[in-house]
Amino acid sequence: MMAHNKTFLTIAAVLALSACTDKNQAATTLTIKVTPPADYSVDETVHLVGSFNDWALEGDKAYPLRADKGELSATIPVTEKNIFFTLVKNKDWQLMPANEMAKSQCIYLYQATGSDAEMAVHIPLWTGDKPLKTADPSLSGSIVQHKDFTLPQFARSSDIYVYLPKSYQHNTHKTYPVLYMLDGQNIFNAHSAHSDEWRIDELLEDLTTAGTLDEMIVVAVPNSAQRWVEYNPWDFKDRDGKARQGQGELTIRSIKDTLKPFIDSSYRTNPQPASTGLAGSSLGGLMAIYAALAHSDTFGFTAAFSPALAIENMDGKNVLFEAIKHHQTIGNSKIYFDIGQMEYGNYEQIEQLNSLLLKQGFNPENLKLVKDDVGRHCEVDWSRRFPAALEWLQAGI
Repeated sequence: MMAHNKTFLTIAAVLALSACTDKNQAATTLTIKVTPPADYSVDETVHLVGSFNDWALEGDKAYPLRADKGELSATIPVTEKNIFFTLVKNKDWQLMPANEMAKSQCIYLYQATGSDAEMAVHIPLWTGDKPLKTADPSLSGSIVQHKDFTLPQFARSSDIYVYLPKSYQHNTHKTYPVLYMLDGQNIFNAHSAHSDEWRIDELLEDLTTAGTLDEMIVVAVPNSAQRWVEYNPWDFKDRDGKARQGQGELTIRSIKDTLKPFIDSSYRTNPQPASTGLAGSSLGGLMAIYAALAHSDTFGFTAAFSPALAIENMDGKNVLFEAIKHHQTIGNSKIYFDIGQMEYGNYEQIEQLNSLLLKQGFNPENLKLVKDDVGRHCEVDWSRRFPAALEWLQAGI
């Protein structure tokens, strides 16, 4: 009898432990509740897409939202620590969430808590809708506008904005390093930004006052409607599979031969390469790496935030990787480059870029690779990573 009871208790303990283990391993869920724009129609479809379903709009992995009393919702299993997602209207990737100014929004991020959860998402507009209001100007500190500055390389003009440090007006004997930033309309001003602004002026005002960063001049250089051509340094295959001639060299020349001489003659700059930098994101990040490769005589430090790593030539080869492999001379430029894990699904391509640069002779001390597990392809996250990037780049200036 005692042996029988002992066996029963052992089985009971195993079953209890098994039940506990199954409970701990059970997948938790996230219910996303979406408030759509005021003019939402039941004839419209809204799909939830993200890292949890390989961004699928069709097939078994698709998650169409259900309508209930004016609210749309979907429940998904939580199988990863960080879930990135967005919404797509009518299965059209051109119709995604926008704010009240009709500016596109960053991909959403949910960080798992270990238990079932709900997340509310309000969508004021879809991209392409008419704005409900206009974004207010958001310039901070001393920013000078040079309206219609002529760029003969492109036979056009652009509005150039120059941020001046707090000490510039009263410390008249001091010279300053200069950082040129591409996609300049997104750098300082919410009014002109395509999506969110970088808030570089606010960041520098706060961080230089706190002593976290050294003061510098920042020159915001806007792109034109031909961004894909102007920000591609090499010939490439466009989205339609057609051959295009990249004009990235002209973009660099417009800064190097026209804009930089003007800035150096108009402001108290340190014009030396070690004190001159170039920064950009996405295609602008591709340009920053190109500047370090081909124009290290001008740009002693560059920052490539989420550089475009999927641009190919007509042979299907990566244009950046091919350029690095065949580049003959290596300068002394410092290169900061980063990526968010969700942007390409892993870090393989950014690690390959790092390996190629090292193989071609770049000094490891001049390379800084940052992998951001919660990084997305948007200004919000580039702005978040900017202070640490600049702090590393400023060392030794």
